[in-house]
Amino acid sequence: MFILMLLVQIAINCEDGEVMLSNIPQLEETDAAKQVVVYDDYDHIIRHYCQEYGIDQQLVKLVIEKESQFNPDAVSKSGAIGLMQLMPATAKILGVEDAYNPWENIRGGVSYLRDLFDIFDEDLELALAAYHAGPGIVRKLNRVPSIPETVEYVDYIISRYAPAQYRKEVYYTLSDEGTPLLTNRPK
Repeated sequence: MFILMLLVQIAINCEDGEVMLSNIPQLEETDAAKQVVVYDDYDHIIRHYCQEYGIDQQLVKLVIEKESQFNPDAVSKSGAIGLMQLMPATAKILGVEDAYNPWENIRGGVSYLRDLFDIFDEDLELALAAYHAGPGIVRKLNRVPSIPETVEYVDYIISRYAPAQYRKEVYYTLSDEGTPLLTNRPK
């Protein structure tokens, strides 16, 4: 226990009463961060398609937040479009004609998440990695690829999405810079 306390710099009390141990400090809220993001406009769409495809609404909201910050007009530098940042080729496969349309975009994104959960046997990390980096590389490696942006993407969502059934073993590791880290992903 003493060794663990040396590695952990911060204990964060979570809303559900659990305590999360971390060596990464939480950032102070700035005035910009305190601004209210109006995404309630999409709740009914998210709820509708999450019920249809059997995906948790909280997870979809986190994906949308990370992908587009709830901006239906968002376009990434790689060309991904809309709330759930669908690539044009993926949108076409999913039957999305207008990726800027919130109804179509969310339907396509939630449907795609459902497909990825089915492909990766309900493994949340692999499904998220495949959503970000593509299912081909994740299927080939059978793990989250070592692409920094994909690792950060998966970690961002996993750290904010913690249903009771999603608990994994915690590993101690050192970053390339020598910083001690607690992670749920073995290196």
